[in-house]
Amino acid sequence: MTAQANSPKVLHADPEHGGLRFVIILVLLLGLVLGFMLMQLLIRSVAADTLLRDFATIISCTGAIVLSLILAWAAETYLKRAWPSGTLLLLGDSELSCHLGDRSQDLGRDGQEKLVIEWSKKINLTRWSFALSGYPRSGRERRVPSNWHCLACQLQQDDTRLIVFGYFPPDEAAVWTENPALIEPFHTISLAKLYAEAGKRLGKATTRPIVPSSMVAGSDGRYWLAEQKRWQEGLELTQEDMTLILAYMEQKL
Repeated sequence: MTAQANSPKVLHADPEHGGLRFVIILVLLLGLVLGFMLMQLLIRSVAADTLLRDFATIISCTGAIVLSLILAWAAETYLKRAWPSGTLLLLGDSELSCHLGDRSQDLGRDGQEKLVIEWSKKINLTRWSFALSGYPRSGRERRVPSNWHCLACQLQQDDTRLIVFGYFPPDEAAVWTENPALIEPFHTISLAKLYAEAGKRLGKATTRPIVPSSMVAGSDGRYWLAEQKRWQEGLELTQEDMTLILAYMEQKL
């Protein structure tokens, strides 16, 4: 778990940003329409006088769904490489800087172009993890396998706060969560517990409930506060980039 010294290393945050998701939806819809039309034309030209024509609608719908999924997968794979969100981290020898891009307003930093964490100064580090199961997932989490884990890290330096997170399969998450030798070991929280508590208080479990004061006042309070901030401020990284920044922290801190 050692990071290479090449720097600054550019890490693109929010790989599935809003613009990309919008385009993928358009590609899905376009694929459905084109797929249906192409299958209809193919059946009429190849199987015009056969029983196959009686099932033309079913076959066309099935073919359209398959084609749209293939097109969406291909478009997503390409766009993730060619169209970054504009929010990026620069991982350098002296500092970790975050260029906010369009996320400045989301992070409550209107007019501020970047955040800077200097390795040489005191940094308050909070690390936590949780399983992606046992609670009503929403947004990006729905697309991640339910047996995976979210690993999150908050760096606080004076008034500057930066939260990064990534999703890991169980075995690769365990490399970090089960390592007590880290400068700041990962603390496990249960979102199932949070949603259960929210359900008791509100009559139902809501999406992204406010962490109740009883949990904030408990022994895991700082982790719950950090998790709630992650919902609004957190920057998602790919598994590879999250691993890199965690390893870099072990060297610098």
